[in-house]
Amino acid sequence: MLSQSALSPSSRSPAKPVRIAILGGDGRLPSRVRLLLPANAELRHFKAGRYGGGGEARALAQSIRTGGIDRVIVLSRWNGHSATLVIQRLCRRLDVPIQVVK
Repeated sequence: MLSQSALSPSSRSPAKPVRIAILGGDGRLPSRVRLLLPANAELRHFKAGRYGGGGEARALAQSIRTGGIDRVIVLSRWNGHSATLVIQRLCRRLDVPIQVVK
């Protein structure tokens, strides 16, 4: 049987944040993407090149390689095909979950 202190909110450690990278777009999140995010999400946005994000796909790739990203969401409508393909291949190789959203 569990003691009362074992059930108290103060004794439970908070859930570890899930570090999610959003690739593409201009920094705003479409509502359909917000529905995919867990409550403990820690977001990092990597803008598409046409929205001033020159080189941000490379920065995302480096973050994935160093273990700084737990999951990737690609906004394919606002992102180039080549950057999307590079990130998809890298995520598959390193077993980082990736989801492409149109």
